[in-house]
Amino acid sequence: MSRHLPCFALLAALLSGCTVGPDYRKPELAVPPAFAAADEVGSTSPDGPWWRAFGDDELTALIDRAVRGNTDVRVAVARLRQARAALTGAAARALPQVDVGADVTNSQFSENGFLKGLGGSGPPGAIVPGQRIDLQQVDLDASWELDIFGGVRRAEEASRAELAAASHDLHAVLVSLLGELAGSYFDLRGLQQRLAIAERTVTYQQATLDVITEQVDAGIADAFDLERARNLLANARAHAPELQAQVHATMRRLEVLLGAMPGTLQAELQDARPLPPMPEALAVGIPSQTLRRRPDVQAAERRLAAATARIGEATADLFPRFSLTGQVGLQSQRLDELGSGDSLFWLVGPSVRWPLLDFGRVRANIAVQDARTEQALAIYEGTVLQALSDVEVALVRLARDRRRVAALTDAHTAAEQALHLAEERYRSGVLEFLDLLDSQRTVDDAADAQARGEQSVASDVVALFKALGGGWEVFDGSPATGTAAPATAGD
Repeated sequence: MSRHLPCFALLAALLSGCTVGPDYRKPELAVPPAFAAADEVGSTSPDGPWWRAFGDDELTALIDRAVRGNTDVRVAVARLRQARAALTGAAARALPQVDVGADVTNSQFSENGFLKGLGGSGPPGAIVPGQRIDLQQVDLDASWELDIFGGVRRAEEASRAELAAASHDLHAVLVSLLGELAGSYFDLRGLQQRLAIAERTVTYQQATLDVITEQVDAGIADAFDLERARNLLANARAHAPELQAQVHATMRRLEVLLGAMPGTLQAELQDARPLPPMPEALAVGIPSQTLRRRPDVQAAERRLAAATARIGEATADLFPRFSLTGQVGLQSQRLDELGSGDSLFWLVGPSVRWPLLDFGRVRANIAVQDARTEQALAIYEGTVLQALSDVEVALVRLARDRRRVAALTDAHTAAEQALHLAEERYRSGVLEFLDLLDSQRTVDDAADAQARGEQSVASDVVALFKALGGGWEVFDGSPATGTAAPATAGD
């Protein structure tokens, strides 16, 4: 073995702690201590998955099915596997590479080549012009690039951060899926409730038209009353198909979220059910907790860490590369002598390669990675701002729509009381029939407005849960999705 190898190994050991490039530090952002509108929606401690707060078993069953069948989840799981494989490949670069090979060659030297003129002279075994040689060889080749300046370590660091980002991406897909599915489910129930009101209005208007038609025939009502009743019936009939189309479209949207074929949920969800009661108090927490729970924020932070590590990986190309290479094997011109000790050969030695002239390629790559890191930092800061804004907007909308529903409920109650009085006055002969009809239409309009308001509140509650970033934890480690635990910012 060469006497230079111990010196080379000592040099490698001394320099192995040198890692070029910037060390990553998580950015410190000024976050408000509390959400401005948090007090308007109350506060409570969370008890299990947020969708269980609605007490709707059908919604829970749909969410379970969606997590296992949604196509976006499957894409995110595949990307997570891809990132995990990339990390394995990056880590393998720090280890020696060993190849096994076997060769059988038949060669003939030229009569007119560089051996011309030697004829048959020379010592026994010497190569002569025109000679043919059969050669068999079996060998092991090993090479090991010593990570003196940390380029390989930086690449592994970046891949590890990208794996964590892919895990958070999967969780972000789950958060979006849970919110979209719950929102669509509540839309369906709200639309079915409004459709029932519209169909009841059509039935009432048809009965009214029949009564007025009889009165016209009897000469106690005029054509104006008849045409007015027909107009009201036509408007009521025109409203119902629009709601039926919305019910149909919402059901199809639910099937897409489940990864199911159109029509799969038709029999299961066609029977109308009222909206479940909305929780009065919600666990909002503080902004810093929300940022830790929001997977999109965590993914953006991990990508910033990966981009920072890529600067070090690119910087390492400015420095020399140190490697150890070796080969050992058997070589013989005769196959029956290949296994003898005399056929053994080996070679081992260090090597150094240092780019001398690359016309700025390495420094340009470093500049590219610097720019990508700046982009990643801006994306991270923008994601944080968007996350906080999402919560604030959801809180304000929920508080506003709750007040609106309270007012609409009062209006509906007042309309029903007015209808009750109108019916009494009509039976007493004090009130015209069409005035009674107006009172009934007012009740139906108030009921529809209240149903729309309750549907908006349900959407607001789902939007708030979605903005808070929770829900994916219950699926962590699920065999069906292959989800992985989220990595912390310090990974």
